[in-house]
Amino acid sequence: MKVLHSGTLAVSAGGPAMSTYLTLKGLRQLGLDAQLIMGTLKEGDNMRGDDVPIHYVKSNPMTPLGFAPSFKRDVLGLGDYDIYHAQGVWQWNTYALASAARQCGKPYLITPRGMLYPQDIKKSNAFLKKLSLKLRLLNDLNEAACVHVTCEEEMKHCRDLGIVSPIAVIPNPVEIKDYPYQKEDGVRRIGYLGRVSRRKNIEGLIEAFHELGSEAEDAELLIIGGGDKDYERELHGLVTKYHLTNVRFTGFLTGEEKDKALASCSVLTIPSEFENLGNVVLEGLVRGIPCIATTGSPWKELQTHYCGWWIPYTQADITNAVRSALNATEEELQTMGQNGRKLMEERYRMEAIAEKMKSLYEWILGSGEKPDFVYF
Repeated sequence: MKVLHSGTLAVSAGGPAMSTYLTLKGLRQLGLDAQLIMGTLKEGDNMRGDDVPIHYVKSNPMTPLGFAPSFKRDVLGLGDYDIYHAQGVWQWNTYALASAARQCGKPYLITPRGMLYPQDIKKSNAFLKKLSLKLRLLNDLNEAACVHVTCEEEMKHCRDLGIVSPIAVIPNPVEIKDYPYQKEDGVRRIGYLGRVSRRKNIEGLIEAFHELGSEAEDAELLIIGGGDKDYERELHGLVTKYHLTNVRFTGFLTGEEKDKALASCSVLTIPSEFENLGNVVLEGLVRGIPCIATTGSPWKELQTHYCGWWIPYTQADITNAVRSALNATEEELQTMGQNGRKLMEERYRMEAIAEKMKSLYEWILGSGEKPDFVYF
């Protein structure tokens, strides 16, 4: 089976890039010829991985929709594929891929990557997004052979927008492997990993450390990631305002540096109002690190599998969860970490998610039964 994905593996794209990379890698391990077409990297950016086939096209990242008029022509120039799969919405490459698939008479899928949540639509370029939805995107979604989401809440938002296509609920994959680095100090360190973006509510963690005062004086808040420079300056300003000396920013980290930073954390957090999944939880649990997530993300398993805290999206609850993490015994954190690793191995491993995606493709192509995770 030959599959062409559109999206990006740029580190600056955060979780979606990692999920796209691991999806392609898992599919290729199963024998599918899974490839990616993407725009060139911005200066200073890095790749999540380069061991999957990538076709580069020229795009203009300065435009709101990443307008690249040659994208469809580039897709068609690659030859025939059995199935096409667009990662993300609002960008020109999704429209172009869907159009190319229709021209070839082949099925296509669209993975919104959380971009159809009402909060995400409102956060920026809301007028352009609503116009795009009305003029083109909703039609593309409804002509898709299937829409792929990562949780049932995301499926509900899609239905509320008027999407009537079949919807497959498949979570993001995680690569199960041994991580060589271990925590080397006794500092109770709360970590954030991901894009530095306003919708992530990183200030909620800084507020929590401020509110906890002397309760957190021996702890540290480690913010791993980069992105919105204006927002990052505001976060630094908040740290200065509160005279906090135990908050540290690392910027974007990859490879060994990232692994060492994560290994130094006692707990990882995802304090945002909403997430269609939240890759930081995958990154933490696979390393045996307990996590804190808000109920705006689909991580009830943190609670049911005793591997972290699943809390309402309020400052009081975020502060209390950080307090609980700081006060937990090492034995409690170790047990949570072991439970989290087991959960990843049983439900989220890259190979298992790839098998689901393969069965979805086979059903779309008429060579397999409808998977039980597909809903009409």
